[in-house]
Amino acid sequence: MNRWIIILLGLSVTSCAVNKASLGGDLQQIEDSVEGKSSKHRPRDSGKSDNCAPSAAECDSDSWTERLFVDILAPPLFYAVTSPWWVPASLIEDDQLCEAAYPKYPYEAEGSGFLLINPESPMVKPFALQLTSEYASDFSGLERVGSRIQLDTSSRFGVDSEWNYWNETTPHGNDTLWNGDFNVTYRFAQSETIQMYSGLGLNWLSGDQSDAGVNFTYGIDMFPGEPFVIRGVIDAGTIGDADLYHAKASLGWIYKHFEISTGYDFLHIGDTNLQGITCGLTLWF
Repeated sequence: MNRWIIILLGLSVTSCAVNKASLGGDLQQIEDSVEGKSSKHRPRDSGKSDNCAPSAAECDSDSWTERLFVDILAPPLFYAVTSPWWVPASLIEDDQLCEAAYPKYPYEAEGSGFLLINPESPMVKPFALQLTSEYASDFSGLERVGSRIQLDTSSRFGVDSEWNYWNETTPHGNDTLWNGDFNVTYRFAQSETIQMYSGLGLNWLSGDQSDAGVNFTYGIDMFPGEPFVIRGVIDAGTIGDADLYHAKASLGWIYKHFEISTGYDFLHIGDTNLQGITCGLTLWF
């Protein structure tokens, strides 16, 4: 009798463990990914041997291939890779030499957005600050509350940082997670109605355990006409052992220092996607 009781208890424990693993939510999958538990990141044996010495013909072939790449393929490849930076600057005729300053709030100066090129008025500022709070949901039990701070200067250098609190309802209760980033940015293309920037920084995540990684950001702010602002940003990087990709687009309505906005946010970490519609409030200074 005791033997059957022990067997039944063992089967119960095993079943609970399996159910917990299979019913885990998106937030739990993210934490598994950054710990390196995802099958996507398991090392694979290439099956190649390193004991192969090149022949003279192979060396000549390698030399010819190297010359072909350096002399013919490298220049157009370089221009193609750097085109996300020099093409926008060329299209909006940014010569990188003009002076820029900020009004008190977007559209304060007639005919401009939130940047004044070679301003004549002394009532301008050498910096601008945006403070944003927003809420997002996928309407399936996953919610996010986030904040963002963006500092821009007339020198073109700036800082942006955001942090988010995630809450997900699962069969086992609620899972919670914090994540965010911090970036130093440079505004590589600017006009009075379009500003584009990119930068490098750090990603971070905090839940049952904490992890960090590197981040690259690329964004645009457009002011097509009062009272609207269109913004988009793309992030790519790592966090722990997982890759991270983030994309967000929003449309805002501005009245002096205040903006209300709506948009869509997509975040990919490891093998998991978190996405949803956003609504936010931004203060412009």
